[in-house]
Amino acid sequence: MTPLGLFRKKTDEKKKEAPKAEPETLLDELCGGNKELHEALNRTLLLNPETTVKEGIDFHVAKAEEYEKAEKATRARIEYQIAAQVALHDGKLPQMQKLFKKALEAEPNFAYKKAFEYFAKKENAERAVAVAREFYAKTGKPV
Repeated sequence: MTPLGLFRKKTDEKKKEAPKAEPETLLDELCGGNKELHEALNRTLLLNPETTVKEGIDFHVAKAEEYEKAEKATRARIEYQIAAQVALHDGKLPQMQKLFKKALEAEPNFAYKKAFEYFAKKENAERAVAVAREFYAKTGKPV
């Protein structure tokens, strides 16, 4: 055997295949590779819904309206966002879409507005609600 033979690749060596990416989280698994859905739900699912759902949607909407009157756009957007997240948790599709839209109107130039815009299309919102229901069911926080 020549010394050069030691440093050459063997021809019968199998090419290494890139391993398929396994879902890392439950949300990754439920979204099934839909990156837009994953990003939207990653920003909007309630991780501890018991505490947020207690006050209800109307409470957060009233606070948001107060903040709008006081011209506190960021706080108003946050309250509309929380109300929309509660609506998502409860599976109230039209109300959720309306509240995410109001959150966008309250503060149109915030960092994660793309996630809220995703819910504007009805088919996107329906898919998000279905995945959210499954997420909450599997995490022990049912709707």
